[in-house]
Amino acid sequence: MQNKLRRFGIGLAAMATVAAVGIGLNTTTASAAGTKIADVSQYQGNINWTKASKDLKYALIRVQHGSKGDAGYVVDTKRNVNANGAYKAGVPFGQYMFAEFTSVKDAQQEAKDFYKRSNKHTKFFVLDEEKRMSSAKSSEQTYVNAWLKTMRKLTNKPLIMYSGEYYATAHKLNFSKFDGAWIAKYSSVKPSVPGVKADLWQYTSTGRVSGISGNVDLNKALRPSVVNSWFSGSATHGSTSASYYTTATGVTGVTTKKPVYEYSSTSFTKAHRGTKVAKGSKLAVKAITKNSKNAYRFQLTNGKYVTANQAYVSTY
Repeated sequence: MQNKLRRFGIGLAAMATVAAVGIGLNTTTASAAGTKIADVSQYQGNINWTKASKDLKYALIRVQHGSKGDAGYVVDTKRNVNANGAYKAGVPFGQYMFAEFTSVKDAQQEAKDFYKRSNKHTKFFVLDEEKRMSSAKSSEQTYVNAWLKTMRKLTNKPLIMYSGEYYATAHKLNFSKFDGAWIAKYSSVKPSVPGVKADLWQYTSTGRVSGISGNVDLNKALRPSVVNSWFSGSATHGSTSASYYTTATGVTGVTTKKPVYEYSSTSFTKAHRGTKVAKGSKLAVKAITKNSKNAYRFQLTNGKYVTANQAYVSTY
């Protein structure tokens, strides 16, 4: 996420004091020793992740910029080096892609490429949505929706949307179906987007981190519990504040409030996905269990699993 100061019209000098502010997070979920949250790409060059881990609590790592045919198309040359370096140094990370959507088909393809190129250790995926392409005909939200739908089919990990305060407001971007909102505003004043609660705030592009030469984007957690859940792996798709049934005592079955899938595993990956169950269906329940990410699942009498998220099912 480079050169955003030009895009947002904020002067570098005005940010000098902000860049020096420390970032504090109260969490025990990360193994990195630092307190800062930085997003990085190939533009940071060779990062010494051992040194960086002394400053960093979390990292966000770029995977790609646009798609083939776009003027700015780049597959980040440091995506694997940075992901593996962060993982080895004990810095939990998510990965992001800079979108240059020109059509629904393009948005779908960018999502598929992003997922394929991402590292297996990433905790979540981010759509960096801040550029309107001149050839785009539909609303930006149409492309965002297409990307989100495609990614939901590919992964059960949290999906976050990033945008600048001005861009998100101007294009009336809808963050509600994402698992978090990451907003950029290079200022000492917190970002404000109508109808959006910003979880993570990118406040400067002139930060400094040990082990990284030159400037780096730094971020503050405005809602620490939500941001921590992304990096700890405890967040699940659909809502960052999902409310789950935690016991099957007295429960004989569930009624689906929305269409849900049956899975052969509690991990809910595409490889384990089975039958799609229509809204209003009644399913007999055998037990309840919790997966490695602390998400509860109902085990059905047929041996399959469905979500125990109260937004999707009710018990009887």
